[in-house]
Amino acid sequence: MNFSELDLLRPQIYNYLGFKGAKPSPETDLLIGSCMADLEKAAQFNYLYKIFETPPEFLNKPPYLDFLKDSRGVIVSVMTLGIGVDRLVSRLSYTDMTRSAVTDCCASAYLEYLSDGFEKGIGENLSYRFCPGYGGSSVNDLKYIFDILRPEKIGVTLSSSFFMLPSKSMAGVIAIGGHAKKSCKDCFMAKSCNYLKEGHKCYDPGRR
Repeated sequence: MNFSELDLLRPQIYNYLGFKGAKPSPETDLLIGSCMADLEKAAQFNYLYKIFETPPEFLNKPPYLDFLKDSRGVIVSVMTLGIGVDRLVSRLSYTDMTRSAVTDCCASAYLEYLSDGFEKGIGENLSYRFCPGYGGSSVNDLKYIFDILRPEKIGVTLSSSFFMLPSKSMAGVIAIGGHAKKSCKDCFMAKSCNYLKEGHKCYDPGRR
């Protein structure tokens, strides 16, 4: 990863560390850079998706209906950094808890960054990812996504308590067209958004 890419990731990593809006710290930045180097070696990014012109039946309810309003299709997706990242974070937890925690936060930001980059190749005019458990939706809806995509073939499984393994995995839906964009103006969660209350944006937490 080059310096410009790390600069893009750093605000989100600070966010995951609980330092929303904090000024960069040379010591923390050095640790983040070191953790990212190890993380890149351990990660095996995979992305699985399917495009639907008519949304699958499980999306025919709030809050998905509002999210998909005026869209012309939907992408159902699962993405992961692979089990190697879980093993790295676990191994570090026995030797260096600080490094383990920072690596874990770096991995969360890295997964989103790689997923965003991958999605740019799928198509244009796409929304942000809406994951089961967001905005009043049920995490139980993950089972429908797993039934559709069968992500076990890329090494992602779902526990009986709806926890994905490897832990650095995501599953969600993306509107094609419609009004749900990476913008606060038309977001249906804007009125209750904690990021906005703190002067940030969920998709760009390091900027005001």
